[in-house]
Amino acid sequence: MFPTIFWLALTLVSLIWNLSVIDNSVEKIAFERGQIMYEMVRLTKINPVLMANDPTLFKKQNVKDIQYRAVSSKPMNPENISDTWESQALSQFQQGTEFKFEPFLNQEPAYFRYIGPVYMQEQCLKCHGYEGKRVGDVRGGISVKVLAEPIIAAQDEAKQIMTLLHFIGFLMISVTSNFLMSQLRKHWLKLKLTQQNLKDKEQFLSDVTNSMSEGFVVLDNNGVVKYTNPESARLIGWTENDMLGKQFSQIVYAEKKPDKDKTVETTVMDTLKDGVIRADNDDLFCHKAGHEIDIVFSVSPMLQNENDKQVVLTFSDISERKRADRERIDLERQLNQTHKMEAVGQLAGGIAHEINTPIQYIGDNLKFIQESQQDMQSLLQQYAELSSKAKQQPELQDELEKIDKTIEEIDLEYLTEETTNAIDQSISGASQVARIVLAMKEFAHPGGKDMALADLNRIVSNAVAVCKNEWKYVADTKLELSDNLPDVRCLAGEVSQVVLNIIVNAAHAIEAAKREEKGTITITSALKDEQVEIRVSDTGTGIPEEAQEYVFNPFFTTKDVGRGTGQGLAIAQDIIVGKHQGELLFETEQGVGTTFIIRLPVTREEA
Repeated sequence: MFPTIFWLALTLVSLIWNLSVIDNSVEKIAFERGQIMYEMVRLTKINPVLMANDPTLFKKQNVKDIQYRAVSSKPMNPENISDTWESQALSQFQQGTEFKFEPFLNQEPAYFRYIGPVYMQEQCLKCHGYEGKRVGDVRGGISVKVLAEPIIAAQDEAKQIMTLLHFIGFLMISVTSNFLMSQLRKHWLKLKLTQQNLKDKEQFLSDVTNSMSEGFVVLDNNGVVKYTNPESARLIGWTENDMLGKQFSQIVYAEKKPDKDKTVETTVMDTLKDGVIRADNDDLFCHKAGHEIDIVFSVSPMLQNENDKQVVLTFSDISERKRADRERIDLERQLNQTHKMEAVGQLAGGIAHEINTPIQYIGDNLKFIQESQQDMQSLLQQYAELSSKAKQQPELQDELEKIDKTIEEIDLEYLTEETTNAIDQSISGASQVARIVLAMKEFAHPGGKDMALADLNRIVSNAVAVCKNEWKYVADTKLELSDNLPDVRCLAGEVSQVVLNIIVNAAHAIEAAKREEKGTITITSALKDEQVEIRVSDTGTGIPEEAQEYVFNPFFTTKDVGRGTGQGLAIAQDIIVGKHQGELLFETEQGVGTTFIIRLPVTREEA
């Protein structure tokens, strides 16, 4: 409808304008005919020579719907006397008016009148000198009457033709325009549908990439970022606008040079060359904040022309996964170690039980031998007194000499002294073995899952005895344990593990110091402010300042590879602080040594 209405309105406007032009042209045509006729009569019939030669032509006053005559206010021929309208025109000519034209359409028949002036000429004076006018004066005029009907009829025909042409033009243009508009609309709708489909697909792809849990980056044939999704920007700390137009390798490696040959840049270039999908399961990207993140990425070619190759790079942050893997491996190792320790503990408990009985036999027998040896010493003393008195009897001199010779051969005095020492040392050794066996039995006992009152001094003593093999070659151990230490409600087995781990760490720190003389591990216990405090001090290397804030972090260790897992102090902090609401602190001075402080509350609310 729109083109029909448009062309109809345009046709009507054109038709109305053209009809008005035709209407206006009726008067214009009449004016032109009157003016032409005036000029023809003025140049021909008002010529005395022509008048003399052809008086018939001079008298003829009708030419195809046009009437004309020469008029004057004082004519020689009364037929040429001017009427009122013509007299007014002649008066206006004398005032300088060039012509007069006026329609008389209300008359029957309708007509137009045109009158122009006739001026006095030299040859006119012969006949018209009587009027007293001079050359150049207005002598009269030529009046022309143009009938309107023939002009109006011709213009009506022109109007009909114009109307017909407009109608035909309207039909042709409207039909053509409707056809073209329908085709245009069809193509436009198809284009709109295509655009909407493309927009929907683009939005769909944008939603897909924006909702991806991994980074998605499009790179051109120079490795420059052309598109990136929000996740990729979040993973490496950049904004999407900052990444666009930059080399991706410069973004993810910054100024750090990768320590391997296969990098993102080389992988992208290789894929651009041969179109093969490539992946890397272990790489390090630099976050904008400065830290490194573990990354797995893949590079795939895009379908495009040969001169404008692009690739899609997707990457994910696997730092958490790798950390979880490391934790899992370490926990498995720790669990295996725990299982082995449980087995060793059970074995140690069984061995300790088996050793305990013969050690008791040995101890009891050694005490019996010691008592017997003391009795023998009394007997030998009495025998020495008897021998001294027997020397006064001459008949016993030979026997006494044999005895003295035997005493000299066996060195009785040395034998008596060393036997006493050997018995004392054996009894002491057996007692120490018994103490170690008892400590192993108590340390290997898994303990209950519930907290119970425990003697921390005994826990410390047992830990020192159990790990003696770790410290006896590098340090001497000094125990300064308080005699009035109250029992503490705790998980005795786990607290024993903490104390043992700290003592072993102290021994390793002293060994790492590599001093010529043996170091010292000093362990003290005391009651302070309703807390039992245990201090384990060593004369080792001390903790470096840059490592002090990470001491209790899981998997952090300053020991050599294979010497420690970095779990000991983290577990110790969890046991002391998390499970017992206590404190685990340290004081250190590099090159002098470290003191670890364990504080457990004497009274605590039951959870």
